[in-house]
Formats: sequence, structure tokens, C-alpha cells
Amino acid sequence: MGTAGGLSKKETLLSTPGEIGDLWELYLQARGVKKEREPEDE
Repeated sequence: MGTAGGLSKKETLLSTPGEIGDLWELYLQARGVKKEREPEDE
């Protein structure tokens, strides 16, 4: 996921999971992938 966001393999391995998750979200947003909404509990 990190390499898709522009990081090298080494940078990806040394990054925190939160960093990679944020980068992945930005990658998906840039490509127009919409996140499905989670159903709300009533």
C-alpha cells in the first residue's frame, strides 16, 4: 500500500500502520474510489 502511495519499499517497512493507512485513503480518494458508508445502529 505504501508503494502505491509513492513510498519506497524501505520507507513503507519503516512507517507506522497509521501512516500507511492514511496514505492508502489519500490514494483511493485521488482515484475516485468511494468508501461505502457503514450502516448506522438505530
